[in-house]
Amino acid sequence: MDYNSTRERLAMPEYGRLVQDMVHHAMTIADRNERQSYAKAIITVMAGVNPGMKNVPDFRRKLWDHLAFMANYQLDIDYPFPITHYNEEKEKPHLTYPGHEIKWRHYGHLIEEAVKSLPEMPDTAQRRQLLRQVGTRMKRSLAEWKGDGVEDAKVARDIAAYTEGALAPDFSRPGMRLMEIREQRNKKGKKGNNH
Repeated sequence: MDYNSTRERLAMPEYGRLVQDMVHHAMTIADRNERQSYAKAIITVMAGVNPGMKNVPDFRRKLWDHLAFMANYQLDIDYPFPITHYNEEKEKPHLTYPGHEIKWRHYGHLIEEAVKSLPEMPDTAQRRQLLRQVGTRMKRSLAEWKGDGVEDAKVARDIAAYTEGALAPDFSRPGMRLMEIREQRNKKGKKGNNH
C-alpha cells in the first residue's frame, strides 16, 4: 500500500500532494512551451486551492515563488516575475490566511459583516426583509451551536450588540417574525423497532 506517511515530504503541505505531483510532472516535460503552459495551469490550481490568498498583496508573484520553491528551483520556465529564493533554514514561504476577529464564532464572519452593513441601508421594506432573513440565519446558526430552545429575543439582542445599538429589531411584530427552527433528532437505533 502507498501511504502518505511513507511518501516524500511535501515542500509546501498547504497546497497538497496533487499540486506537488503536478510540479514533479512539469519537470519531466521536455518541450519548453508545453512546460511553460503546464506551469501556468499549476498556478491556476494553486490559486484555487487557496482563494483567500487573493487578498495578499502581490499574490500572483508569491504563487510563482511558491512554484519555484516546490520545484527546488529546478523548473526551467520563463517566470513572469523575478523569483525570490528562500533559505529553507531561515525562511520557508508561508501562506497567510484571513484573520478575522469574530465576536461570536457560531454566527461566522459573513453573518457578522451582513449585520454590520444593515444600519448603513435606508430604513425600507427591503432592509426589514433583509434583517429578517439575516435574523433567521442567525437563529439557525445559534440552534446548530446551542441546540433547542433558541429565542428570537436572543437574536435581536445579538443584532443590537453587533450594531452597537443602531438596530434594535422587534421580531415579535407581524411581518418581522423569524422562521421557526425545529430540532432534528438523530433516530439511530430505531431500525426494526416499527411497532
